[in-house]
Amino acid sequence: MTATGTEVLSAQDGRVLTLTLNRPEARNALSRELLELLLAELNRAATDPGIGVIVLTGSGPAFCAGADLKEVARNMDGEDAFGAAYDRTNQSMQVHQLLPRLPKPVIAAVNGFAVAGGCGLAMSCDIVLAAEGSKFGYPEVNRGLVAAMVMVSLSRIVGRRQALDLLLSGRLVPAAEARELGMVNQVIPDDDLLPAAMEYAHAMAAKPATALRFTKDLYRQVVELDYDRAMEYARDINQMIRQTGAAREGASAFAAGQKEKA
Repeated sequence: MTATGTEVLSAQDGRVLTLTLNRPEARNALSRELLELLLAELNRAATDPGIGVIVLTGSGPAFCAGADLKEVARNMDGEDAFGAAYDRTNQSMQVHQLLPRLPKPVIAAVNGFAVAGGCGLAMSCDIVLAAEGSKFGYPEVNRGLVAAMVMVSLSRIVGRRQALDLLLSGRLVPAAEARELGMVNQVIPDDDLLPAAMEYAHAMAAKPATALRFTKDLYRQVVELDYDRAMEYARDINQMIRQTGAAREGASAFAAGQKEKA
């Protein structure tokens, strides 16, 4: 594993890049340095043709505990407290904006607690695989805070009443319940999480990169656009993708009777 910085570790295996949040002593809380390194790695991966899929996980017993409140508290006083707070929240916003727009699928391998901004980080990924012992939640209200930016992704994943239950109660839910709510794709035995995530990621990375990219982008667009505009955009993507070499090869293989890949 190669260190991009002490707070984010990067390792590439074939076409799969694994990014590990690496502040286990702080349950991988989101510090300025960690967010800066994470943004840099995600932006680098976006333009690297050798990377097809990204796996995001945490070191130690937690996935991510959310914002580093100790760092936040240290910056609440001083002449430029407002500016410091703005810069820090702007970092978080950039991560939440980038993950859905990244031209590569991002899989969150949640290995423990994913709470507050950590839960939001997982929800901004495309696929969430969770260890059986992991827990999810938005406890900000318990500390007089508002789960503001992370509310955006949650509101697009679960229903209104389920979202408000999580946001207003601040309760944590186990992985099995998170799956029932639609927050998690698969629940996996704790010791099998990373091997299962890597197997899933490698299978996805083996698919045509252009098809993955446009599928992800189109889905994001159609859930945000009104019906007619979504259909028009889908039509244009449909026309465009059929001109790619991968699509032509796939259609020819199907016509020739070759077995469909899983």
